[in-house]
Amino acid sequence: MENKKGRYLKYAIGEILLVMVGILLALQVNNWNEERKTKIKSQVYIDQIINDLVKDTLNINELIIKTETDSANISNYLSFFNQGNTIDKLIDSSKNTESYFYRYFPVNHTFLDMKTSGNSNLLTSKQRNILIQLESEQEQLVIIIEKVVSKSIAEGVEKDKYLGYPDDFYQKIGRSANENNKINWLIHQNLKFKNNFELYHFIKIRGKRIKKMSGKAIEILTGEQTND
Repeated sequence: MENKKGRYLKYAIGEILLVMVGILLALQVNNWNEERKTKIKSQVYIDQIINDLVKDTLNINELIIKTETDSANISNYLSFFNQGNTIDKLIDSSKNTESYFYRYFPVNHTFLDMKTSGNSNLLTSKQRNILIQLESEQEQLVIIIEKVVSKSIAEGVEKDKYLGYPDDFYQKIGRSANENNKINWLIHQNLKFKNNFELYHFIKIRGKRIKKMSGKAIEILTGEQTND
């Protein structure tokens, strides 16, 4: 009987150990599966973020090219202005000078989605930090552009008070604009050009900074070492 009890006890202990080992293995397998799912989800986000960064860089490149062209147009007009031409010629020249407003819309939808959905913890602290810094730079450029564009729009509204709208307003009503109106119109037109020139400068300088940070972010996201 004692031998039977001893064998039964050993058998029971063995069964308990097998169950415990089975449970531990099941937990470990489950943990592996969860880690694998987390890594896959994290990689999907990282790939999307990199795609956003590439698109944003392409957009900035396009903005810089456009602003360089318009900057050259304004510079050519100012050279003509400095030659001492008549006011009518200056007005005609300024009207033929192409200078546009440009706005910047950051492409960072994926990172914003991660923050609002609580998934930013899928990134490492280093990855989050560079993206937060980049987001701050992008927001600053947006704010600066909006301020400068608002100033340019205001100058455009002011200049239209002196020669009217459309450009041939006085011709259509059979009248000639007086000299003071022409001068005031040209003053606000030149101030508008000045603001646009400032706009192009900020887009170029800060755009290049954002591009550099985007490149660094891509290196960090892909696990490459950066050289500071």
